[in-house]
Formats: sequence, structure tokens, C-alpha cells
Amino acid sequence: MVGLDAAGKTSILSIVQEKFSLIKSLLPTRGVKREKLDFFGYPIISWDLGGQTQYIEKLYFNRPELFFTEADIMLYVVDTQDPDRFPESANYFREVLKAFEKLKEKPAIVIVLSKSDPDIRKTLQWQQNETNIMNKFTKIADDFEEYPIDFCDTSVFQRETIMQMFSVALKKVSDTSEIIENILEDFASQVGARASSLVSMDGLIFGSYTDTETDEMLVNNTALLLQTLSNFYNSIGLIREKSISLDLPLNGFTIRGEKLFDYSDLQIPVYLWAIVQEAEKLESKLDYFKEQLLPLINLFL
Repeated sequence: MVGLDAAGKTSILSIVQEKFSLIKSLLPTRGVKREKLDFFGYPIISWDLGGQTQYIEKLYFNRPELFFTEADIMLYVVDTQDPDRFPESANYFREVLKAFEKLKEKPAIVIVLSKSDPDIRKTLQWQQNETNIMNKFTKIADDFEEYPIDFCDTSVFQRETIMQMFSVALKKVSDTSEIIENILEDFASQVGARASSLVSMDGLIFGSYTDTETDEMLVNNTALLLQTLSNFYNSIGLIREKSISLDLPLNGFTIRGEKLFDYSDLQIPVYLWAIVQEAEKLESKLDYFKEQLLPLINLFL
């Protein structure tokens, strides 16, 4: 995880680890913080590179082989509320890509638009900031042919945005995500769904199929929010329901999730979600798609 100081890198990692109380008291990361973490049931080694100038100029690029090799994913974090530092951040990003190119490393890259808080996102200033960032970073990436980038908005006040960002990143390096999404397309066709998605109870979106970006946001955000409620109910002693649904009769559809199986040594539940008009159609297809999807989840990373 790379970015300037105060961009929000360590706060994002704290949210993923559910260390919410630490966020207000976080101090800037000094140098490199290396951690072994469990992300969504998978073992991950995280490198949080402090963004102070002295580390960037005197440490990282003097010995790039120590910091920019054997990386599967780079999350480059930009503070969307600090436009004065966009040029500085863009220059840092360019130097990181130069280091990767020199070392012949090709990690998946996601530009994390941090501090995209719900109230701020509504302002014209924030929208201009987002466009500015995307233009600057896209132009730089275009200069390096082998480094395609994705952009994701995140806010520590909306944990689901951070879960979706990590899902995007992990799908970029997954061996099976494309196959999963093809199967979800088949499932949607068979049950008459506008959208379908496979989501773990801790927030990893293994894959989605939708016709529109709006439906993708609808099914995934609903799944993440309803599963958060399910986790709360479970934490106070209630039995976890195998079926979770939200009826929207005035809109003519239901968003429904069905538990398919558990995965990893942590036994994390995985739900198959769909936006449908006739929710009962899902039940007859669950066993077949369970058999199709379970082996792919075990090979996801």
C-alpha cells in the first residue's frame, strides 16, 4: 500500500481488521510497516509504506528492490480532499511505476480514492477533484503500457466501500474470478435475475454479473449491508439465517441471498445474491450452482 503521508493508508487497513477505535489516534506510519494479515480467510502480507518525503527520497527509491519486488497488488492511495498535493502524489506514482518497470515487476494496480465521504461526494469540488485525479493518473499509466489501473472510491465511514475496493484488487490477481463471473451470468439467465453476485460473509465479492453499473452497485451494496446485519444478529446469539432477502414491492423486485457453503479454515459463509422478480426460482438451482462454484472458491487465490 503506497501513497503520500496522511493519504489514509493505515486507516484503510484498520477498517479491514475492524480496529475502528484506533482510527482517531493513528500516527503517521514511519518507514515501512509489514504485517501478516488474514484478509477474507486468505493469508496476506501487507506492506504499508510511510509517505513522508524523507522515506520516499532516501529509502524507497535508493533500494527499490527491497520494497517493490514480489508484489502481487499495489494499492496507491490518494486523498481526494487535498487537491494541493495531487501533483506531488502523481509524481510519486510515476516514480513507483518506473521502479516496477526497472525491476520487471507487474503487480495489479488499484488507485484508491480515499476520504470519499458520503457528504463530500455530493459537492462539485469533490467531483472536480475526482476527475482531476483520474485524468492525471490515467495519463501516467498510459505512458507505461503494461500497467493498467482501476479506480475505487473509499470512505472509512462506509466499510462496504473498502471491502469492495479490496474485492476489485483481489479479483485482478485471482485465477478463477473470470470463470466465477461466467457461472454467475448463467445463473442469472436461468433464474431471470437482473444481477447476481457471490459474496462472503466477511465482505469479499468473488464475482458479479449485471447488465448495468447501477444494478451492480445495488446488488453488492445490499448484500454487504444485509450481511453486516446478519453478523450483528449472530454476535448476539441468534442463529444465522440461510436465506436473507429485501423485498421492494413498489419497484417490482426482491434482492435475495442464499447461503451456498462455508470456505477456508475459518468456515466463512458464502451467499449467492440476485435481483429477481420471482425469488422462489432461486431454490431449485442452488444445488447445481453450489457444485459449480465451490471448487472455484477454493482456488480463488
